Order: sequence, then C-alpha cells, then structure tokens
Amino acid sequence: MRTIAIEEHFWTAELVAAPGTGPLARTDGAVLDERLRDLGLDRIASMDAAGIDVQVLSHVQPAAQGLTGERGRTAARTANDALARAIARHPDRLAGFATLPTSDPVQAAAELERAVKGLGFVGAMVHSTLGSNGAFLDDERFEPLLAAFEDLDVPLYLHPASAPREVADVLFGGLKPAVAARLASNAWGWHAEAGLHALRLVASGTFERHSGLKLIVGHCGEMLPFMLARVDEMLPPEVTGLPHPPSTYVRRNVWVTTSGMFSLPPVLCSIEVVGIDRVLFSVDYPFAANIAGRHLLDILPLSPGDKAQVAGGNAARLLRLS
Repeated sequence: MRTIAIEEHFWTAELVAAPGTGPLARTDGAVLDERLRDLGLDRIASMDAAGIDVQVLSHVQPAAQGLTGERGRTAARTANDALARAIARHPDRLAGFATLPTSDPVQAAAELERAVKGLGFVGAMVHSTLGSNGAFLDDERFEPLLAAFEDLDVPLYLHPASAPREVADVLFGGLKPAVAARLASNAWGWHAEAGLHALRLVASGTFERHSGLKLIVGHCGEMLPFMLARVDEMLPPEVTGLPHPPSTYVRRNVWVTTSGMFSLPPVLCSIEVVGIDRVLFSVDYPFAANIAGRHLLDILPLSPGDKAQVAGGNAARLLRLS
C-alpha cells in the first residue's frame, strides 16, 4: 500500500517566522525550526520509520503571501526554487506545492505556471488570504489566479492562516493569552475560517464559474463534512441563485485530507459525506508526528482497497504522481 502524505511542511531562511512568533513561540519551537528547515535525510528517515512513501511539501504560512511587490515575487520564487532542488535530490520521496505571492494575483498566476510547467510542482498551497491580503478568494481580484489553477488543471490546497488582528481581538479577546492563541489558531479559529472560506467559494458561485477548479482542504474538511447537510438545508438554490445545492459543488470540486486529525469519527464522517475517492492521507508534519498519522491509517476500519485509496491512490490520481 503506497502512502502519500500531502500536507507536509517546510520553510526557508528568507521566510522563517520572527523569533518568538508563530511556531517559534512554542516550547518545542527550536525542534520545529530544525525539522522545517530539513529537506534531506533526517526527513526521509522519519518517513521511513512511519512507513510513508511520499511527502508533498508546502511552505509554512504565511509564506510569501503577506509580502508585496517585488519582495513577494522574489520570496516566492526563492522558496519554490529551494523546494525544487530538494525534490530533485529525492524525486521518488518528495513532491511540491508552490507558494505564491497572492498580494498580486496576476503575478501569483505567473508563478503558479512557472512552478507547474518549469519546476514540475503538483499544484500550490494558498494560506487563507483574508489575513494576508484582506479578502477571500471569491473576491474578483483573484479571478486570474483561480483561472490559472483551472487552466493548468492542478489543485489549490486551501490552508488555514491567521485572521486579521481586529477580527481576532473581537472573537478571542478577554481570554488568557495562551488560551486565546490556541483558540484563535489550531484549536478552532483557523479551521472555522478555512471552512467558511471554502464555503464562500461555493455560495458565491465561484465553482459555478470555474467548474474545473480543484480545491483541497485539510483537517477532515475544516468542519464542512459535519455541517454539509445543514448547509444544504439553509442554502438551497432558491436562496443562492445557483443551479445546485452546496453539496453538489463540494462533492464535485473539493477533496479533503486527514491532516492533523488522528481520531476515527472525523475521518469516517469525511468518507461518508464526500466519498472514499475524495479523502486523502496527510500528517501535517512536523506539527504532527508521522507515526501518529500512520497509526490512523492502520486502524481505519476500511477494506484493503478503500484504505489504499485513502493512503495514496486518491492523491496519486489527483496530483498525477506516478
């Protein structure tokens, strides 16, 4: 059974978090920093120990998205070139999602094309654009970028990112700082906002305009599978003006991954709601342990054929990984 983990992270020296911020604010920040910088033998050894055959790598948020002008374009190219060199050293074990300078969607589209056609990347990861660029991807400014994803026929992996400060202050103010930081990010806030972001692409008609757009969302669908029947009930076509209910677009345009979710109920919910062919294995390394991700695969109560699809078969088809 081939295992392909598709939300696995790295970062470059140019785009590393400032000291004491982001992952470097954690008690294990130094260890995470070392693992994120490693694109070589130690990473491969960790994969081997857990029985993971391929990692599809993407830069930690916000990558180049918060940078503007030439600085953003250069940072994105530098990060993508560094990842391409690592993949060239381990072509059977690593693949890549591009990082894009989303403050300039036209330039982001150009970098996506360069990364896919020139570097052999399998798509791109876009960290939620609200915090970095002040708008969701359904905003008309992002039309050139969405069209590029559709034309190149590669997926857009929509990953959570930090909300604007004024939003975070309203939603999480008044709590203990340590609690607020987690609640605003990986305990809840990131996932709720990413799910909303994906749902906006449905409700705004973005998937109707871009019927070939392929969207991947992590963390067992960022709450969407659990809520999808309710969403259909509250947003029928007579409300949205779209020809189909939201679930039609989710099941046609969206894939979900298991990243960071290692208990059975959310994974089985995702499989039941979006279908066995739309669920992809991920770990979220190094923020989660490869061994924990592999254990989830081992305990999934699926037939061998279905388990093989989740483990790597679905990803191989979607990303065209031979």
